[in-house]
Formats: sequence, C-alpha cells, structure tokens
Amino acid sequence: MTTTTNKLANLSPKVLMGIKNLLVRARTVVEGAQVGEHVSPFRGGAIEFAQHRSYSPGDELRYIDWRLFARTDHYHVKQFEVTTNLRSFLLLDGSGSMDYAGQDGISKFDYASMLAGGLAYVLVQQADAISLTANDGPEITFLPPRTQTAYLQQILKTIDNCKPKGDHDILTLLKFTQDRVNHRSLIVLFSDFLVDLDELLPKIRILKSHGHDLIVFQLLHPDELDFPFTRFYRFESMEDQRFLVADSRSIRNLYLEALKEHQDRLKGAMRKIGIDFQQVRIDEAPDRVIARCLNGPMRAQKLRKMY
Repeated sequence: MTTTTNKLANLSPKVLMGIKNLLVRARTVVEGAQVGEHVSPFRGGAIEFAQHRSYSPGDELRYIDWRLFARTDHYHVKQFEVTTNLRSFLLLDGSGSMDYAGQDGISKFDYASMLAGGLAYVLVQQADAISLTANDGPEITFLPPRTQTAYLQQILKTIDNCKPKGDHDILTLLKFTQDRVNHRSLIVLFSDFLVDLDELLPKIRILKSHGHDLIVFQLLHPDELDFPFTRFYRFESMEDQRFLVADSRSIRNLYLEALKEHQDRLKGAMRKIGIDFQQVRIDEAPDRVIARCLNGPMRAQKLRKMY
C-alpha cells in the first residue's frame, strides 16, 4: 500500500511488510457484532471448538460428541469459544507540543501518525472495526468504527489532514471518548503525555474501570529525553505565547530531574492500573515499535476464556 501524502509517506511497503503478520489481541473481553478473532462475553453461534466436558442432565443434545461416545461409551459435550470482532478506537493527540520536530524534520505527530496508520492497517487485515479520534486545533475529528478495508484510506487521509496546534490535548480526547464509547473496546492512545498527571490518571482509570483494554504510546523526541542544548536559548511554548530565555547548561539537570519525576510517576501509575504502556523515542523504526507492542508479554498471548 502506498500513499501520496507527505506525512504518511513513511508508512512504506517495507514498514507494512514488518507488521502485516501481526495480530492485535485484546487482553480483556470485548464486545462485537461480527465473527472475528476475539473472545466475546456473550453466548451465541460459536465457531471454534475449545474442549469437552462430561454430559450433565439438562445439557442440549445437539452438543453431544457422538463420535467420542462411539469410542468411549460415555457422553461428552462440546464446549466452544464464542468469537467476535474487536472495536478499536485510535486517539491521536494533535496538540501543539506534538508538532516538535527538532532538527530532523520528523515531528512527534508525524511519528504518531505512522504508528496509528500502521496499527490501523493491522486491525483492518484481521477484519476488526477501527475508529479515529484526533485533535485538529480546537476541533475534534471523529470517524466511527467500521470494518471495511477501504475505510483505511479514509483513516489515513483524515490523519494527514490534521494539523497539530493549540492546547487541546489528549485530555480533551479522553473526555470525548468517555462520553461516546459505551461498549468494551480496545482504546489506543498516541501522545507525548506532557500533561498534568492529576488530570490524566483519573480519566485513564475510568476507561479501565469500564472494561476497556488500553494501549498507551508515549512519543518523545530525543531532544526531550537527552536535552542536548549547550548555550543560551529562547525556549518557546508550542501551545501558547509563553517563553523562557535561559542558559540551557544551567537548567539541564533541573529539567532532567523534573522529566524523570514525571516519567516515574506516569509509568508507575500505568503499571498499577494494568495498562499496556509503551514509551517510544521517535528515532526508532515504527514497525519495530508496533511489533514490540503486539508481541510483548502483555499482549502476545491470545485471550482464552470459556463461557
């Protein structure tokens, strides 16, 4: 697959080859309307045999395995997994801070776009419904979940048309999502999460308490992680008119200490809540980041639960 837009040009055939065989597996029970890859919390037309159990009075006769009866002279009932499609909501932070690109021209938003586009591609390949919610300045762009393969092109085009600016960040998207996602779903967040954690964490806990499965991608530029500046700079906010003129060498240790405190609290809270948290440097290969997430210890094992 190719795209003529600049921002998603890096979603190249090579990247797609790196992710095409990966499958997203929900770690919690999800709800859906179609037969797919994921375990459903509801009984219905089962399609995948799981195991046998001994027959008990009252069991439906149609589930008796007559071939097994012929071999063992005992009645056994077939049990099945009920499978369904997964509804996936991609939340893409388009606040001004996500437009930081340093000297290499690749912004955090550009990189997040590649991850979101790549993950959307994986989801479409396994017939899961995908949705997009993104900031476009003060406006929120929302595409409802659909399963059609052609819908991927609309998702990618919408992402490419979003221009990160202003102070409407991931907190706005989380509030928007809480009000609209009523079924247990996979919710994937793409943001730098340079926000007030006292506002962020309660919203994350609410989504988790509603049964949603969350993947969190925190995108950080190497400049933010390493602070390589060595002279006087005018540091300007990318979300409002504030700025700071300072000798970068004199504030470097204070900045790195504050960042470490923020990151330690964020990671610790995500781990405690049970969130699949991925901190990403945007100089990493995007296909490797997606593979690391989907093959990681929190997500590689397909959920199996009997009903």
